[in-house]
Amino acid sequence: MKKFVFSILASMLAFGFLNAQTAQQWMDKVSENYQKIPTYYIKFELKESGAQKAHTGELFAAKERYSLDVMDIKQMYDGKMLYTVSKEDKEVTVSTPEPDSDDLLTPTKILKMYKSGFQLSLGKTETIAGEKIQFIKLIPTTNSEVESILVGVNVKNNTLQQYKEFYRNGNSRFITVKEYLENLIIPRALFKFDQSKYEKDGYIVTSI
Repeated sequence: MKKFVFSILASMLAFGFLNAQTAQQWMDKVSENYQKIPTYYIKFELKESGAQKAHTGELFAAKERYSLDVMDIKQMYDGKMLYTVSKEDKEVTVSTPEPDSDDLLTPTKILKMYKSGFQLSLGKTETIAGEKIQFIKLIPTTNSEVESILVGVNVKNNTLQQYKEFYRNGNSRFITVKEYLENLIIPRALFKFDQSKYEKDGYIVTSI
């Protein structure tokens, strides 16, 4: 946090409080929006510092259930069990995650984490691919390898447009939404794990 000289402390603190409140309202609005949407699809681009190229991924979600596919990893969550498929290792890990587990990767999860452990403030507004994006900055209030997070919100429809993590070691990770669809029909089979199919294809299935 910036240190303010005494002569302008009162006015700057008042501004900071208003700024934080506005950032909180933005995050609340976006989080509530995702909780109301029955189903959605996101095509996104994942770029990590040091990587030569970005990776394209897809997410199908129905409330808390989801199917995520990016790089050589596929995850399926049916609301109770999480199935993580490593295509490279030909291995499937089956687990029962807690609701606040870092293993769960939906926008709903990302947009709940701000409610504790972070200080919020408004970032800048940018126009990306013709869309007006409001950034909210999150600073961890406890020891963390993450230095800061920027959440980019599409002003038009209150959806997640960008998610940027900056680490203390200088690394970073950017996720950018390329396509977004709401209220589509998603087959239940997309969230269902067929163990026999994977075993037939030579995968090792392990429960933890």
